[in-house]
Amino acid sequence: MIQRPTISNMAKFIAFITLTLSAQNLFAEADKSEQEAVTWYQVEVLLFKNNKEYKQDKNDITLDLPSSEEQYVLVKSDPMVSSQLKRLPNSSLTLNKSFVAMTRSKDFEVLEFAGWKQPLIKNKTGIPLTIKAGEQFGEHYELEGQLTFRKNRYLHVKTDLYLASYEEGTNTNLQKWLLEDEFSASSFSSITDTNSNMPETITGASEAIIDPAEITTTGTFSATDEKNINYIASNIAHMNESRRMRSGEIHFLDHPKFGVLITVEPTDPPFVYNEPSTLSTPDFSPAGEH
Repeated sequence: MIQRPTISNMAKFIAFITLTLSAQNLFAEADKSEQEAVTWYQVEVLLFKNNKEYKQDKNDITLDLPSSEEQYVLVKSDPMVSSQLKRLPNSSLTLNKSFVAMTRSKDFEVLEFAGWKQPLIKNKTGIPLTIKAGEQFGEHYELEGQLTFRKNRYLHVKTDLYLASYEEGTNTNLQKWLLEDEFSASSFSSITDTNSNMPETITGASEAIIDPAEITTTGTFSATDEKNINYIASNIAHMNESRRMRSGEIHFLDHPKFGVLITVEPTDPPFVYNEPSTLSTPDFSPAGEH
């Protein structure tokens, strides 16, 4: 005689099947959401300076460059690590027409034009991209700071950028100068006057190109001297702005002294990082070099 399952056993069996299917569905949804959380985007930025004269209302802005332990840098060669992002050819970028038009304008000066592909993880803090663009002054550039992209319900970009002018300062230790004997101390004007101790070849550098081969050991200029020049930042403009974006649209972030054109749209993953056996010498050029 075959014993029929009781209603209680049948209910337990149905509940077990239901829970099993529910668990499978949950794991499937979790895997799906995890895959959807990481999305690759093609990002393009055009950073430019406004050549029209602009007088700031306040002059108390300090050059407080952002820092981060984790950050992206742009490289020209294939990336070797996840913190490196490869530049895309300018001709393939959506903003290339804007770049060409701006280079022909007398009112603007392009400081940086770049495109790259990077991953964004939904609801995660974005990794900042280091920006160093424009003319270099010692260890600094005209435009420095960071661009940070993140993805929540919408795409967002945060700019933390400084545009500054630089003037040659003194390398003299003022504290040491103040403690020197009055008979041996140099005059204060010779310390504050940046041109008083500069050789003619340096002060006229903007009018003539200096051939390093012509500089002898008795000369007054060398690569080491160039690195040791102390540059003082002035006329500092700070763009600290967050903007919600839509993919595929061109967004304009404006400051009276400089601006940024940005476009972001989904794309396929661009590469697999090089294996150790095939590593090539990386290009660690800052983002401002082409």
